Amino acid sequence: MARVKGSRNADYEKERERLLEAVRVRLLAPDGAQTSFRELAEVAGVSVATLRHYFGSREALLAEVMADMHRRGLPYLLAAAMESHGPVRESLQWFLQSLLTGWRMGVGAVHAFGLTASVGHETLGPVYVQELLEPTLQSAEARLSRHIADGELRRCDVRHAALELVCPVVLGLLHQVQLSGARCRPLDVERFLADHLDTFLRAYAAAPEKPGRNARG
Repeated sequence: MARVKGSRNADYEKERERLLEAVRVRLLAPDGAQTSFRELAEVAGVSVATLRHYFGSREALLAEVMADMHRRGLPYLLAAAMESHGPVRESLQWFLQSLLTGWRMGVGAVHAFGLTASVGHETLGPVYVQELLEPTLQSAEARLSRHIADGELRRCDVRHAALELVCPVVLGLLHQVQLSGARCRPLDVERFLADHLDTFLRAYAAAPEKPGRNARG
């Protein structure tokens, strides 16, 4: 039976995924966020018209790439939010170390692309926040909330606490890796993480219960 006019053929989604993978590799290169729509079509081995057929516009394509990166990162985000790794110090140390390891394995390139493509862009800016930045922050919020519930961290605005935990690390890694700060102003990242965690826990650790607090008389 003939395909209904306007409907997608059986290979549509498969081809869309192939195109997405091809352009994703190019966009994650150091200069990838500046790649034109025509260049992205060439990288994918299709015409501009074909790429437009599947994604509509360069802006829509970049937004879909960010959404795809979010989907790829979901297992790691869920682990960062939910996996148990001991009491609060060990747990947050694991979280920060995971952030560092992930950054070095490609997460840094993802955020560099997202920031370069999105800063000052009224449409892509919110896409970057929703698909890439907020999921990382929300995983930190979930982990912190568990330690607050367990009485290891004091009650606080957990969103503010997550920003305080994550953002200095992200800035430090951008400084050292994507901005090549390691060449002109090197930082001992491991020591920075340890000092940062100490500072965070001094601010947010629950105060120990005073001896005899509940004693009568």
